[in-house]
Amino acid sequence: MRTRFLMSVFSLGLLATALIPAAWCQNAPNAERLGAIRANLEQIKNAYDQLPPNHRTLLDGATHVVQLARVFDKFLAKAAAGKPVSRKEINQAVAKIEAESEPGAGVVSVNDRSTDLDFSGFDGVTQSETSTAMCGNQVVVGFNDSGSEFQTFFFGTGGVSFSGGAVSSDRGNTFHDIGAINPGPDFNNFVIGDPIITCSDPSTFYYTQLFSLGSFSSPLTAIAISKSVDGGNTWGDPIAAVTKTAANLLGIGHFLDKPWNAIDPSNPSKMYVSYTDFDNSQTSPACGKQARTAIELVVSNDGGQTFGNPVIVDEQCGNDTGVQASHVAVNSHGLVYIAWERFTPTTIEVRITHLAANGAPTPSTLIDQKVFGGDTLLVFHLPGTEFETDLQGQFRDLVGLDLAIDRSGGPSDGSVYVTWDDARNKSVPDLLGFTIQGLGIPPDQFPGQVFLPFTPLILTAGNYAYTDVLVSRSRDGVHFGPSVQVNSDPQPKFGGGHDHFQPAIATDSTGRVAICWYDRRNDPQNFQIERFCGESRNGGNDWGNFRVPITPFSPIHRQDFLINPAYMGDYDGLASDFTGKSKGFIGAFEWMSSGMNPDVKAYRFE
Repeated sequence: MRTRFLMSVFSLGLLATALIPAAWCQNAPNAERLGAIRANLEQIKNAYDQLPPNHRTLLDGATHVVQLARVFDKFLAKAAAGKPVSRKEINQAVAKIEAESEPGAGVVSVNDRSTDLDFSGFDGVTQSETSTAMCGNQVVVGFNDSGSEFQTFFFGTGGVSFSGGAVSSDRGNTFHDIGAINPGPDFNNFVIGDPIITCSDPSTFYYTQLFSLGSFSSPLTAIAISKSVDGGNTWGDPIAAVTKTAANLLGIGHFLDKPWNAIDPSNPSKMYVSYTDFDNSQTSPACGKQARTAIELVVSNDGGQTFGNPVIVDEQCGNDTGVQASHVAVNSHGLVYIAWERFTPTTIEVRITHLAANGAPTPSTLIDQKVFGGDTLLVFHLPGTEFETDLQGQFRDLVGLDLAIDRSGGPSDGSVYVTWDDARNKSVPDLLGFTIQGLGIPPDQFPGQVFLPFTPLILTAGNYAYTDVLVSRSRDGVHFGPSVQVNSDPQPKFGGGHDHFQPAIATDSTGRVAICWYDRRNDPQNFQIERFCGESRNGGNDWGNFRVPITPFSPIHRQDFLINPAYMGDYDGLASDFTGKSKGFIGAFEWMSSGMNPDVKAYRFE
């Protein structure tokens, strides 16, 4: 796919300590730890490369590990060559930016921007893909954080972390960046981000994320649960909720991806974790030798300490089908719902199911068929053909989907809402793209280009489709009404349109429903990105829109070699008070300030 780099991982043996600056020598990874990390990265990358092309396109979280494997030597060399920037210089730069372009009332900084250049003057500065949880006045935000890789690799003694977090004890008025999330003491561990934050009370929070563990001879892929008992300030070692073999003797196995977590409000010790299993083990009873993708679910009855066996929600066989992006939510009475996207050779279906009394999923309901936005591309190469979709600015928007259930106890209690971004309303002709890449030229000489280890032919579909935010509601979780457009601006009848993408949804204690998303309505060229929210007080029938007071930003890429350059994250969460004692919403999101880099902001509204 376009978002992969051609980065040869040359063997450094055990010479990494020689690459580390003198000031860091005492913290440099020892030979055993470095060798284990390198071997595990290579094993994961090799297994990833054997997945069917379309499944690589759908896969998200594991690509962070693959990216690090491909740039590992560059990662070490950059760390050695990077000239540290003084704290005074950083603080002065941040103060200037904040004075000129800091977002407005209600928007606050989440991560500590002054630490962005602590480990390298050029790279390792990106925070994205956020999740927010609120219990009472305590708020925790989790996010992907490339700086955590530097922090844990060079200054840790255990595993490596791609996950960061921040905590607020004043209902989101201010945040404290807590740094990298604890990856555990085993240097084979790698917590890979895709965070989902949940809480059961103001002291007890859970951080759900992707997890790689095991050894070179037996690499494992997992979904990890980390627990905090002090309001998110410190985190215990990750516990695997589900574990599968990442690569067998043939180098093929499983990748677990896109986790989600929900806690039962009627029994806070009960936790449900869903995820996607990209299964290339060729041992599936349902699919045999065919590649398989499945939405699965595991359940804990003891607050995330132990989990039962996986329950299959949906599974698809073959290279041209797939499932992805499951979200799970629980109503006031403990009834569990799972929504996801099913990819067929001709359509994308938004589906939902709930668990019966025996814990098995009921037959799924088709809510609607989704239309991809942006340019849909076909990449022809060996060993096959893969698709991808890019929004203007060349970044992916693959799985914009979210699920919420009304738990207010009022007239709308139990209503189920599913939202997604959809491009059915407007498509315009676009110039046919013809690009030959992979000529062996170093990628750094051509910013924005992607080089594969062979020469592909990339063709656009000839149209650009503009996305809107849609929502569908069900009173019983089975029968869904017609999809309603949430963004208030209709697509222009003539000329180009505007993208609205990656919606996040929540309901609060009063029964209100809110959705927030990225929005380009105010840029005639459909490039600058803003943040908008919509709110409904009548069960999702009507939606008022309002703009989040941030400075518009461009989708700037290639500032961080640890991050896929066509990646802005796949989701951002929106939360209300899980305890139900207060009203209102808070959600974090990515924001790129002028002259700086991707950071995380949070916006609260009552």
